[in-house]
Amino acid sequence: MNFVQGAILTIAASMLGACATQQLDCSGPRDDCEENILGDCRPLPVQCLGVEPGASFKLVDIDASPTPAAIYLNGEFIGRTPLRYPLSFTSQSRYMVIVAEPLYPTQARQERRMLMPPLPDRIQFYMNNPQETEQQGQ
Repeated sequence: MNFVQGAILTIAASMLGACATQQLDCSGPRDDCEENILGDCRPLPVQCLGVEPGASFKLVDIDASPTPAAIYLNGEFIGRTPLRYPLSFTSQSRYMVIVAEPLYPTQARQERRMLMPPLPDRIQFYMNNPQETEQQGQ
């Protein structure tokens, strides 16, 4: 392949890449690029923060209605809804607990215990549902 053919292929690939759905790659170098002799030294996308090397992960949309909520993953605050967050698991972490804490006193705390796989595309909390420990009609 000569220089012109290589340039044409490079331009075509970049044009196709702009139209395609971008795949997130969290398997690259972490903090120490000097240690990564065999790979490139590109920073990881911000969405990859907290994803362990080799983990299965997916960017998951987390939402609450009719109002926003504070979201906790395994007891750690990760943000307020609406939120897109990389949920992940390994062979040592096969379940997770996601909690939606209400921002208003008339709403109830919501909790989901999820066994992995699979990872969902979306998690929706309904903040006006009673807590699971509460019994209906009392």
